[in-house]
Amino acid sequence: MARITLADIARMEDDFIPGTMAAEALGIQRGRLIQYARERPELIHFPYQLSGNRMRVARVPFLRYWGFPEEEITKKELRRVDETRQSPERGACV
Repeated sequence: MARITLADIARMEDDFIPGTMAAEALGIQRGRLIQYARERPELIHFPYQLSGNRMRVARVPFLRYWGFPEEEITKKELRRVDETRQSPERGACV
């Protein structure tokens, strides 16, 4: 199985990534990343959430911290409210 890279994470559209994915991209064990988050949070310079033995990392700040170019980070497209409504051509009820 191929190792996850920062470029792989940049192509995703999720707001958060699992701690396992962040740890793999950094080349460390997930348990070590969680241990740092609990015992030495000053070492982690990007937002994260811990819940028991699970960790979620904010994807875009994670990539920014590691110097990934902003223009290469995929972000969710924000759709306007009127674009989310179905038009009659697509079979919606009017």
